[in-house]
Amino acid sequence: MPTNDQRRFTVLMAFRRTGRLMVEELTARLEADGYEGVNPAHHAFFECIDPEGTRLTDLAARADMTHQSMGELVAAMERRGWAERRPDPRDGRARLICLTAEGRELTRRGLHHIKEIEAEWQQRWREAGHDGTLRPMLERALNSAER
Repeated sequence: MPTNDQRRFTVLMAFRRTGRLMVEELTARLEADGYEGVNPAHHAFFECIDPEGTRLTDLAARADMTHQSMGELVAAMERRGWAERRPDPRDGRARLICLTAEGRELTRRGLHHIKEIEAEWQQRWREAGHDGTLRPMLERALNSAER
């Protein structure tokens, strides 16, 4: 954080900025893997989709996006060849958004990079004075807040 920044430092700001930096790093690594056109907005899609597919309404709710915005994001994923719409076997009127084979491979590479990025940030936090593992603590805190 620049020393001439006059804004008050808040934990909320730190989480938002840390998340942004982590997603930007993930995007850069995926692009280096040859996945052209990956951008930070795509992270919300991959973070929220189930392995067996997810309805658009559920994707939007999980990502805290409007149905229309998620629909546009899914359309972009389809154009890239990373997702497709299929009939929902539980309800013939509904459609599931599913990963294609390329989308599953992109997800696999992304999870690999996320593990590395989290480890690098864990090291940064240790160097900054945090002496524990942050991920389990954050998971417990989020779970208690969402009850």
